Amino acid sequence: MHELSCSWVPGTIDVVRLKIAGRTIEMTSTRLARLFGRQALQDLQLRGSARIRVDARQIALLT
Repeated sequence: MHELSCSWVPGTIDVVRLKIAGRTIEMTSTRLARLFGRQALQDLQLRGSARIRVDARQIALLT
C-alpha cells in the first residue's frame, strides 16, 4: 500500500493535485471521485487536503 496526498490546485475550482512517490499528477475532482470513491473527495472538500491509501492497481489507473 502507498499513500497518495491530494490538495486543490490554487486558482481552480475543480482541479486536484495528487502526489505519490515523488510524482505529481493533476486531475479533475470528478475523476478523483470515480477512481478513489466519494470519501476521498469529501475529505478534500472539508479539510482542503486528503491522504488516501492506494494499492498498485489504483496507482496504475493514474497513468
